[in-house]
Amino acid sequence: MLVKQMHQLGITSDVLQVLGFASIFASIATWRGAKKSGDAAHAERFGIFVGLWAPTFFALASEVAVAENSGNDT
Repeated sequence: MLVKQMHQLGITSDVLQVLGFASIFASIATWRGAKKSGDAAHAERFGIFVGLWAPTFFALASEVAVAENSGNDT
């Protein structure tokens, strides 16, 4: 159902792969930027939070790729 909706919106597996890598880089940038603000513990937690998005994007990319290769819109 989610894969079908993503296909209808035009979200491909390539887009999701890019979002996964962007999440990793955003995690590092967020951690480094927030670390300079003085609250290192908050910066670390927020960086980890953003970094946890990456596996979700990569898992969704995998499922969408399977749907793209099978030719089904399911």
